[in-house]
Amino acid sequence: MPFANRSLGGFAEGSFLNRGSVMLETKLARCACFGLLWVVLAASPGASLAQPAATTRTTATIADGTPWQTKCFVQRAATAGPTVLVVGGVHGNEPAGAVAANQIRHWPITRGKLIVIPRANVVALAAASRYLRGVDASSRNLNRNFPRADRRESPRGELATAIWDLVEQYRPDWVIDLHEGYDFNSQNAKSVGSTIIASTGPDAERATSLMLAAVNEHVVEPTRRFGIRGPPVNGSLARAAAEHLGARSMILETTTKSQPVSARARQHRVMMQCLLSHLQMIDRDVSANLLTEPRGENGSPRVAVYDAQGTGGKGVPRVLEIVSDAGMMAERLGPEDIRGGVLEQFDLVVFSGGTGSGQANALEDLGRTEVTKFINRGGGYMGICAGSYLACDGFSWGLGVVDARTVSPKWRRGRATVKLQLTDKGREVFGEDNELLDVLYANGPILMRSPSVAVAEFEILARFRTETAQNGSPEGIMVGSPAIVAGVCGKGRVICFSPHPEQTDGLAAWIARAAAWATRQRE
Repeated sequence: MPFANRSLGGFAEGSFLNRGSVMLETKLARCACFGLLWVVLAASPGASLAQPAATTRTTATIADGTPWQTKCFVQRAATAGPTVLVVGGVHGNEPAGAVAANQIRHWPITRGKLIVIPRANVVALAAASRYLRGVDASSRNLNRNFPRADRRESPRGELATAIWDLVEQYRPDWVIDLHEGYDFNSQNAKSVGSTIIASTGPDAERATSLMLAAVNEHVVEPTRRFGIRGPPVNGSLARAAAEHLGARSMILETTTKSQPVSARARQHRVMMQCLLSHLQMIDRDVSANLLTEPRGENGSPRVAVYDAQGTGGKGVPRVLEIVSDAGMMAERLGPEDIRGGVLEQFDLVVFSGGTGSGQANALEDLGRTEVTKFINRGGGYMGICAGSYLACDGFSWGLGVVDARTVSPKWRRGRATVKLQLTDKGREVFGEDNELLDVLYANGPILMRSPSVAVAEFEILARFRTETAQNGSPEGIMVGSPAIVAGVCGKGRVICFSPHPEQTDGLAAWIARAAAWATRQRE
């Protein structure tokens, strides 16, 4: 017998609800009745897709005033249809679900309602922890705190109560919870990675079959293909919604092992795009390649950060953190995203440390062509260490978007703190004085001009003043050579760092300033 719906105090769907720390907006017409300040946000989607005129978007706050406070985004189409709830970030060590949910919330729908909680467990996400923080061990797993099957019980804890109140408010037809396993289920039965864990019933089974076919079309290795499991574990949000509210529900599990966040987020988007298309809630123009948010009034730059093969170390998370703190919208991208044309939704692409050849090989010819097209049309490019090698001429895999090549093929100069000094142009970009500054160096390119590239000559923004020359690399070529260069390629701007300011105390702001400079052509 389904768990009885708790009273909502007479408020209809879309009304203000502050019960169990849940707050939902209502229509402006009710302001006078309740004497409250209502916020109704109407936003346009990214990627130049036309928003249906009668579709509305609202933003809610869940668990308001508690440490668990987080946002919920509700989109209503004028045409009746299914109500779908998408949740990400229930477990804080499973970030791809939160990333994907935040991208999916921007997809314009044509019928029904789409409700998205991108970051359900913000405290755990910030700590990269699976569990709730600061609660009793018996209730630390948020995805075991919802009403269990065959029991008349309330959810346990403030956050589960807040989420469940919202679920009862909207009574969705479909509940999709985005998670991640630590290993591939087909290789390790102890993990649920790369599975769809679905509730029973013909509707859910039909949708699951379509979603598996869609995601597995992009999985090359047979042992990494997605499979079916079910039902969802007792106490989970998906199981509670199925048992007590009659919803079709699923837990979509990607796999963290040996896969970047961008690839896992894309798998979530592929499965969700298939489901929403199956439910006839989105147009065919809405694809897994749509992942940007609507621009804010300040027009802050949109930054794409490559995070897949060929990257390593702390570069990607540090760049994401720096540009986000500077008020820019930042997303992780992988080679399949770039080959799919997603760069046109951004103002700047960043390739950080790792191996330039590894990044180039992952991109393949089509991906490299997409990057150069993006720059030539006015997009910005930032290369850091390996990303600067990628930008150069002189390699069969290089992009050739800056008129530079390396002085010597012996690139393993080592890792050390060296000194650099800004030029007059560098001081204009970075706002520093002319003193010698320490910077982390780790095998970055030693650059010289290349006569064979049909782009404008680069400007030197900083020079190395000391060097490291390990592993038989030539001595004397680093001192005085360019440490940071900038140039123009077509209508776009390119800036390349040989060292790592993003990982150097006191120089992290240079990344945000470089991003602002490189995106100026897109204003």
